[in-house]
Amino acid sequence: MIRRLLLAFWICIPPAWALDVCLPTANDALLRPGGDAAFFQPTIEGTTESGMFGCVRRDGRRFHEGLDIRCLQRDRQGEPIDPVMVVADGTVAFINTKPGLSNYGRYVIVEHRWDGVPVYTLYAHLREVADGIAVGQAVRKGQRIATMGRSTNTREGISADRAHVHFEINFLLNPNFRIWYPHRDPKAPPFGNFNGKNLMGLNAADFFRAYAANPKLNFLAYLSQQPVAFTVLVRADKLPWSQLHPELIVGGKLAPFYELGVTSWGMPVSMWPRASADRRVPGIRSVNEALLNADTCRHLVTQAGKGWRFTTAGEEWLEIMTFTP
Repeated sequence: MIRRLLLAFWICIPPAWALDVCLPTANDALLRPGGDAAFFQPTIEGTTESGMFGCVRRDGRRFHEGLDIRCLQRDRQGEPIDPVMVVADGTVAFINTKPGLSNYGRYVIVEHRWDGVPVYTLYAHLREVADGIAVGQAVRKGQRIATMGRSTNTREGISADRAHVHFEINFLLNPNFRIWYPHRDPKAPPFGNFNGKNLMGLNAADFFRAYAANPKLNFLAYLSQQPVAFTVLVRADKLPWSQLHPELIVGGKLAPFYELGVTSWGMPVSMWPRASADRRVPGIRSVNEALLNADTCRHLVTQAGKGWRFTTAGEEWLEIMTFTP
């Protein structure tokens, strides 16, 4: 009981330090020992893991970019009525109210700045967006922005018993994506930079648990501790990411080239200044084979003889990262 009270205090009461975060719904089972099954909503595969972040679907062959959080409250028709809350102070960056345009269904994206890092949280499969919520509006931690639902454009849909909110902690890969993608796909939905292909994130469950264990957590330090699976040498003038995230430049020194440290799933977490290019640019500079071998689904880079090369998925990722109009 004492632990439950402490968790409720953490969810509802703002601490005095800079990073001030709560869970996106009243479901706090994530923070209780053995609470995974009560927190994560499985897919039709039926495993708790299928609602988690990472290579958790289709026997590890499909990547899931967020957390699927279980419903706690339903109306008489069995539809979800859980309030969806913004996890931290921020500004509404994007709203899609047309479920047919995205497998996210109705979704809202909120922009934040955590310890100097621009961050975007995403709330998807919504039943409805709360009245008065609009792009450009300032929102506060814990404010209701939507109602949990099961909206999507997928053929199989989401059954009422599997209603949930899909939640992500994301970063924009490229501010020029809105120009690049329509040329790639003329039928692209009108989402601008807020298409899922241009959003790359972290394991939000790990982050929430780390924050609950240490509410003085510095987000920039947390980000820099993410495991680097490979590095890519890129020209600075061909890397919009360096302008979006100068706080990730190790040592803070501007340079003509950067060696970009990337997780196995494609999240850039560090940039090391380099004065010159000692090999093909852009190109893979180093790899952590253990991390890459543990990746069962993303496969952005692969071994080629004695070296490494980008896969087709990796080439698209690199194209997004380096596109400049």
